[in-house]
Amino acid sequence: MYTHPTPGQGNQHSQNVTQATTASPATGTGTSTGAATTTGAGTGTGTGTGTGVPQAHHAGYAPQAIPHQPPQHPWPPQPQTPAGGSPTALLGLRSAIILVLGVLVGTGAGVLTYLAERNAAAAILAGGAAFGGAVLFFHTIIAT
Repeated sequence: MYTHPTPGQGNQHSQNVTQATTASPATGTGTSTGAATTTGAGTGTGTGTGTGVPQAHHAGYAPQAIPHQPPQHPWPPQPQTPAGGSPTALLGLRSAIILVLGVLVGTGAGVLTYLAERNAAAAILAGGAAFGGAVLFFHTIIAT
């Protein structure tokens, strides 16, 4: 079984109480001049009597953690919900991006087709087909 040494034995547990020491230049040994309370970790060596409470009753126990508190303002901000409980957005961000990219591809294909043939019906059909293909393409490559 592990026991903590007493402060008079020269090696003390300094979780809450450490002794202030002054070193003698000739011998290099420390002498105790009093007690100072700190909250740091470390070991101390010295002679004399300490005035702190032995920490033997803390042997083998880890310090207790503060319970987790949820943040006051969650980040990112949550969407506003009406009284029914569902969000007010009609489309998610991924769906909106896929549809916008599909519209851009379809418009580009329709404009290029019209400039090449000067036929509005062919340009609309080409733009619609390009829109459908682009939506399917972007749906498969954009991650969920």
